[in-house]
Parts: sequence; C-alpha cells; structure tokens
Amino acid sequence: VLCKGGNAMKGLLTKDFLTVKKKYGIARLIMDFAIIAALMIILEGAGSIYISFLLVPLEVASMLITLANSDEQWKWGKYAVALPLSKKQIVSSRYAFAGIAAIIGLCVALVVNTISYFCFPAYQFGFYLFISAASFCVVLLFLAFILPSNYWLGVNAGFAVMFILIILLVVLGIWSRVTDNAIMGFVVENFDLSMIIGFISTIILFALSYILSITLFKRKYA
Repeated sequence: VLCKGGNAMKGLLTKDFLTVKKKYGIARLIMDFAIIAALMIILEGAGSIYISFLLVPLEVASMLITLANSDEQWKWGKYAVALPLSKKQIVSSRYAFAGIAAIIGLCVALVVNTISYFCFPAYQFGFYLFISAASFCVVLLFLAFILPSNYWLGVNAGFAVMFILIILLVVLGIWSRVTDNAIMGFVVENFDLSMIIGFISTIILFALSYILSITLFKRKYA
C-alpha cells in the first residue's frame, strides 16, 4: 500500500492512526471525556475556556509526540526513507495527521463551547465560536513548533517545546486575568480584525513549519 503513489499518503496516515489507537485506546478517550465533564461542572462557564486553550492543545500535541516517540523506538525514519516514497511525502503525511487531529480538536471545542453557551450564557454565541476558532489556532501554533523540533533534535525536544508552550499559555492567562482580561477586551472590540490576523498568521507559521520540517528531515536522512 505504501509503495503506490496515490495510496502512499493513505498508507502513512493509516500507520499513524493505528499507532495512536494502540497507544491510547478507549481508556484514554473515557478519561478525556471525564475530565471535560468535571471541568464543565466545577468551573461552569470558565470550563470551556480551560478545555479549549489547555486540554485540547495538550491532547493533540501529546498525540504527535507519541507518534514521534514511536518512530524513534521503531527506527521508522530509517525504514521509511528506504521505501519508494519521497521525504516530502513522509513529512506531509505527519502534517496531514496533525491537521486532522487539529480539526478533531476544533470539533471538541465547538461542542464544549456550544454547551457552555446554553448552560452558562455569559456572552453572545459569536464569542464562543471565536473561542473555538482560537483553540484551533493555538493547536496549530503548538504543532508548528513541536513538529520541527521532533525532526531536528528528536522527541525529547518536542516534549520540551510543548512544556514551554504550556507554561507560556498559563502565564498569558494569568497576565490576562491580572489586567482584567485586557486580551479578551481587545478581541471583543476588534473582533473581525483579530480573527483575520490570528488565522492568517497561524496558517503562515504552520506552512513555514512544514517547509522547515521537510528541510530538517532531508538533512537528517541525507
């Protein structure tokens, strides 16, 4: 399956999905749902924000780090470059998986924020849609830094980057609260501009990350 051009991407993606399924399983899924339910019940309206900006990015990032860790353990890189596949295809499949995982995270954020809107309606529905979209952008930003790190220095570097990004996100949240949610205030006042700038910047950074990862992978297995 991996050896026929049109099916190459499908084969690589299938390998990644099977790896995640094996590493995580139904128990992890149940645990995630339990955490989401607990945060929504305990934190009420604020629960959707913590889920969108911490839990969703953390879970998606951990999936990609799990894949990178498995690749290192199984020496997948050396095997993959021996297949009749280009190095660009190999990296593209990982970024495609990352994109699919980010979209799944977006769907989770949309569901959580929709529930929050009906159960704890503090803002207009458009605000909750923005939170979901912002969560998607945060996930892509996480991956834009983690993936090249994995290709450059290995899975430990990717894990370190994820840890640093989580700390920065928490610090940003604390700073926002100290300044009476100055960030949220700016977003509400400049909603359209914030959406456009945030989304375009994220896509550009993710694209640059993809190009960098291809370069690093080619250099690693030159």
